[in-house]
Amino acid sequence: MKIINNVTINTTPMPSVAISKPFLISGDPGAVFNITVTNEDNHYYNFSEEIDKNGLLITPVAFTATPTQLFQKTIDDSGVYNGIIQFPAITDDDEYNITVFADPYSETVFEETLSLSNTYSLPTIYKYKDTTLTFSLKSVEATGGDNNELYNVFPSNVTSVGFSSSLGVPSSKKTFSISWPLTLNDDGFKILRQPVTTDFEFSTTKTTKTAKTNSKFLELTDITGLSIGMTVSAVGIPTTNNNAGTTTITDINKGYLDISNSSNLADVYSIPTSVQTINGVETVIETTGGTVTLATGSDFVVDRVVTFIGSGSSNTEVFNNTLFHVSNFKLVIDPVVTTTTAAVAATATVIPVTNANGILSFSVVTGIGVNSENAMIVTGISSQNITVRALVAADGEAIESGQTLTFTGSSRSALVTADVTVDEYGIDDLTLSLDLDNILTIE
Repeated sequence: MKIINNVTINTTPMPSVAISKPFLISGDPGAVFNITVTNEDNHYYNFSEEIDKNGLLITPVAFTATPTQLFQKTIDDSGVYNGIIQFPAITDDDEYNITVFADPYSETVFEETLSLSNTYSLPTIYKYKDTTLTFSLKSVEATGGDNNELYNVFPSNVTSVGFSSSLGVPSSKKTFSISWPLTLNDDGFKILRQPVTTDFEFSTTKTTKTAKTNSKFLELTDITGLSIGMTVSAVGIPTTNNNAGTTTITDINKGYLDISNSSNLADVYSIPTSVQTINGVETVIETTGGTVTLATGSDFVVDRVVTFIGSGSSNTEVFNNTLFHVSNFKLVIDPVVTTTTAAVAATATVIPVTNANGILSFSVVTGIGVNSENAMIVTGISSQNITVRALVAADGEAIESGQTLTFTGSSRSALVTADVTVDEYGIDDLTLSLDLDNILTIE
């Protein structure tokens, strides 16, 4: 008998692009075997090996519904057979099963530690579609009304691509940097606070199932991906200061409140079921409908679209298995540098400058000739005149015309920087937008 003692191929998950994997079968010279490779659609790899005079495959490599195999291959005197399987590019997650058959008609068997039958199946090999995680910017001030854009064009989005962990295999981990310069075409901004990870937000929509009046219990046809803490906005949901989404989720339950079986001690939720045919068998499954408890009583009608906003990694993990963290997250604004257009008396309160763009009240002015112990605080801006609380020039002398002054605390330009690590890529593509309105205010 001829013995096959080893079958080797790299079973590491593959990204979505076309990948070639070499395989090795070792054993006694003269051992004969067959191989089949099938995907999750039960299509067969055609093992195209015929090459024309130019070294090109006569039959393109492909998976087809027609059963095919690598048939009656013989291990030569080297004791090793080397081959290649080419896995095509994909648009959704795939899996592949490789089975090696020892040819009994050629008196070939597997070593007993490998298989006690004439077949040996390798572990399933997975191929994951690429998942794109996009980091972008957003602000209600991106357009200021009347076609007056307050922000100039936002810098480009930053994207990171990896394969998902949707089939239970850890995804790829990547770290990259973000550097977003921001500019205004009018007015100026100042920092409200430094950014945090939860300033990255995403949105999703769900549909109401029932009508309610002044109720905190929002019944939805689907609660998949929702989590406590997400903000909620829709017609009928109260808001604060006209900012949609100030109402939050405080609780989530599968199914709908069963009033007849609920009591003062506990609420009972009934989960609807449906019958679906799975692999030819009728199966009863639970639906994805459920009840979201809101922080504020609200009014709803049937089939109303409700927007949910999630923030940070805790919400993205529930939503689609995306995990990320941010370090060295920082916002800085550039100082405004300008010059005086006339001499300024030591005790003056008005400073004429060449350009007041980006200077806001409470900016601090410094420069040669300004007493640093009595830094001036801006109290008003009018055209090219800056009003300060009181100018106390160094040594009681006037500030010369053409003198350079620096104003800090407000600007028309800023820079957001961060180091982002994606720990796991989610099942589907996702866009996370940094809400600039949380960290910058425009005046």
